[in-house]
Amino acid sequence: MLINCTKKLQDELNIKPEKAEVLDSSFSWHVNIIKINRRKTIVLVNDASGYVVILHGVKAKDFKNIKRLIPDSIRETLIAGCIKPDIAEKYLADAGEISFSKTQTRSLVARMNRGCEAADVFDTEYNTDKLIQDDVAKKANNWFFIHIDEDTYHPNDLFYKFLVDRYSQPIFSTKALVLKIRLDLENHDIWRRVVVPLNIEFYELHKTIRTAFDWGYYHMHEFVIYDKDKPFVRILSDDEDFEAYPSDEKVCLERKAKISEYLPKYKNIKYTYDFGDNWEHNIEIEKVLFDFDKNHPVCLEGKGDRPPEDVGGEGGYEEFMEIMSNTSHEEYEHMKEWYESQHYKGFNIDLVNRQLKHLY
Repeated sequence: MLINCTKKLQDELNIKPEKAEVLDSSFSWHVNIIKINRRKTIVLVNDASGYVVILHGVKAKDFKNIKRLIPDSIRETLIAGCIKPDIAEKYLADAGEISFSKTQTRSLVARMNRGCEAADVFDTEYNTDKLIQDDVAKKANNWFFIHIDEDTYHPNDLFYKFLVDRYSQPIFSTKALVLKIRLDLENHDIWRRVVVPLNIEFYELHKTIRTAFDWGYYHMHEFVIYDKDKPFVRILSDDEDFEAYPSDEKVCLERKAKISEYLPKYKNIKYTYDFGDNWEHNIEIEKVLFDFDKNHPVCLEGKGDRPPEDVGGEGGYEEFMEIMSNTSHEEYEHMKEWYESQHYKGFNIDLVNRQLKHLY
């Protein structure tokens, strides 16, 4: 494995390498050291794909162990992305021993700088208790694009394609949950059945539900997990105030909590979207999968179209349905025009799954 170091990183490592020849760009990485939140951060960017790996809060002892930390960080980031551990091990074995080089071409340095920019964009997401920032890397690898010929790709898509082509076998395997998410309405049966990897954050579960029901981006939301019938923990979106909730109720942010911390142990979960209309969704854990072969959620089936945004909650929705069922109603044309302005096309499982594939 060839590690092409910037001058700043060479100084930290106390090495003076010569420029080495890149024999295979898939096993070659450009690496820089930058400051994020005043902590030394090493960013590795794969030459062929732009795939990003991040170490944060690097200390003197870590620089001394860099030849061990680099493969460890690549391994951990790949596995966190639902790559099979044996595939990660094959890649590292094929990459071979680490050797160091100066940086290569301007285009590869520019690609490395894009990776560093992506790492810095998510500066609020870093976990100071971890050295290897696999969660931030997952976001960074979906943040920027690599241009090849006339097409554009996210770095993770390119790297995963390389792994599939090289090893000629499925590369994903992860524990997952089958969830049935039902909109809590008295007179309408509207639900979606989805599979979600167990290693996602609650923020990503929110995005999954939002996509499956085609809700918008602009309303607040929350999860409440119940221990039997009593609220046990409230999972909030980032812009909410903890002080608004009872002091005896556990509260955390959705970007800081993995669903595996609470599911499938707790079975009673409620998701609320839009505190004005108050759309409550009951989440039922139907099954645990131990070898899910995707790294993204999948919608298996669903029923019913969700209510229009800002219709006025369940009561407003009933009034809307009554008007829309009667073309001679005096408010029909006005209501029809208002509804069409939302550009909602109804539940389309193929479209939902295309969106879910690139959701994370």
